Amino acid sequence: MNTIQKLLFAVLVSASMFVHAAVIDTTASESKFSFEGTIDPTCKTISTENNTTGLNLDASQTTQQIGVLEVWCNTGENATTSYSSANGGFLVSDNGQGSKLAYTLNIGDNEGIDLQNGVYQHTNATAAGTGSSGETKATPLNITPLSNGLNAAGTYSDVITVTVSSN
Repeated sequence: MNTIQKLLFAVLVSASMFVHAAVIDTTASESKFSFEGTIDPTCKTISTENNTTGLNLDASQTTQQIGVLEVWCNTGENATTSYSSANGGFLVSDNGQGSKLAYTLNIGDNEGIDLQNGVYQHTNATAAGTGSSGETKATPLNITPLSNGLNAAGTYSDVITVTVSSN
C-alpha cells in the first residue's frame, strides 16, 4: 500500500470508530419517546325534517316548524350558529311577479328573528351534544309568516342556511 492509501485507510477506520462510538451508549438502560397531536375544536350539524311543504300562509300568521337543527361539538360547550336566507328574509313567490312575503324565524325559545337584516349570529347559545358517541342536541326551527290575507297567489319559498362553529 502506498502512503496515501494508508493515510486514507487510517482516516476511514478512525471515522468509522468515532461514528460507532457515538451511536452506542453502553450505560443507558432505557429509551423515551415523546409524541403529541392536536384535535381542533369542531362542531357538526345534521338537520331533520328540513323539507317543509304546505305551510299555512293565510292571515292567521301561524308559527310553524320548518325543521330541527341537531348539533354536536367536541368542546363540551354550546355552539355558535349563523343563519342566512337565500331570499333576504322573504318567502318569494313563483308567480312571475316577484311577490314577497316577510317572515320571522324562531330558534328554539329565541323568537322574532328578522333575516332581512342579513346574517343572524346565535352566539354561544345553540345547544350542542358532546361526547365520543356523537349524540346531538336538537333545536326546533320555526317561522311565522307575516301575511295579511291580501298577498298575491303563488307558491312561496325560501332556503335558510345554517352554519355551525365552535366557540
